[in-house]
Amino acid sequence: MRTRIGINLIALPNEKGSGAFRYIQMLLKAMGEYDIKECEFIVYKQKQINKEYLGIPDCLNVKYVNVPTLGSGFRRILFEQTMFYKYLLPCDVLYSYCTSMPLFARCKKVFTLHDVYYITTKQRYGWLQRTYLKWMTKLYCSVCERVITVSKFSYEEIIKYIGVSKEKLALTYNFILQEKEKKIVRPNKLCDVNGVKIDIDKPFFFYVGNLQPGKNIKGMIDGFLKFKGKRSDIQLIIAGKPTTYGDEMVEYVKDHKCIHYIGYQSRENVDWLLANCTAVVLLSFCEGFGIPPIEGFGFGRPALTSNTTSLPEVVGKAGLKVDPNNIEQIAMGFQKMLDNQTEYIKHIPEQLSKFNPRTSVEKFMDVLDIKEYSLKDNSILMN
Repeated sequence: MRTRIGINLIALPNEKGSGAFRYIQMLLKAMGEYDIKECEFIVYKQKQINKEYLGIPDCLNVKYVNVPTLGSGFRRILFEQTMFYKYLLPCDVLYSYCTSMPLFARCKKVFTLHDVYYITTKQRYGWLQRTYLKWMTKLYCSVCERVITVSKFSYEEIIKYIGVSKEKLALTYNFILQEKEKKIVRPNKLCDVNGVKIDIDKPFFFYVGNLQPGKNIKGMIDGFLKFKGKRSDIQLIIAGKPTTYGDEMVEYVKDHKCIHYIGYQSRENVDWLLANCTAVVLLSFCEGFGIPPIEGFGFGRPALTSNTTSLPEVVGKAGLKVDPNNIEQIAMGFQKMLDNQTEYIKHIPEQLSKFNPRTSVEKFMDVLDIKEYSLKDNSILMN
């Protein structure tokens, strides 16, 4: 009997996906490495999102269902609990890649809860919003048969603060797919958001991700400037979707020619920057996982990260961890990364092996009740 699995992606408002979308994108891509028997996938998305952007392998048996353009925020949440039911097709399992689920869907419900930092970290949200998010998260966890998370740190936090049982909670790490012949293309020209051309032949540290206060962009900038001093032989490149906070950071660095904010970039440009940077930088106050460091590991680049939340688990000995609240430590971290880069690089293979894509994707398929699958003979996931 064929299993029908709904994949709810309507929380994706545009073709500039965050780390949460990157997580499900990699899982679905890895599933294309398997022969999956008697299974049909129904992918729900906002109509402005091209299916090509999602990158779901053609070999999966997929049907796409478009919902209206909803953007993000309250309109999408309201739609999901009301009009969405008109679009839902009968299925055995409905999965959402983030805290997004029609609560009364008549099937097994599964979602990924990436973190609960809105409970433990007060910098980003006010009391009312934190209370709402905690209440809603507990509601989603109670009505869903299974909850997935992405790191041991988040696993323990969800048990502690949300009260999800170990029997209900599953762990599927983020991972990267190391394609054997992936071509890295140098950008013809890379400019910052003001149109100033960047010299990408000069050594640079690289940050990629959301630009919001929890990511500690200002602390990263202050630490880099303290480290750099008057030297002109090193730069910091920052990539991410424009935000109000991002606009503030553009203004903050406008007089510093060594720091470049380049806005949202294509996957091709990000891959080239990851492959050619001195190190990936992620000095967040809180992370449920933190994908950029392992993406950098895939290109042999070490990481400079915070010593908080999940990041020590992700980075291990393949990077340097510092206190994100201590500008002096951050500055010293940039220098130590330059001085000891080769030592950190030595530990990258060992650290990457902890995030085995085959382990994660098979756990994911098991949670979705996919019973019959086998790895293709020519799969890039073969040991």
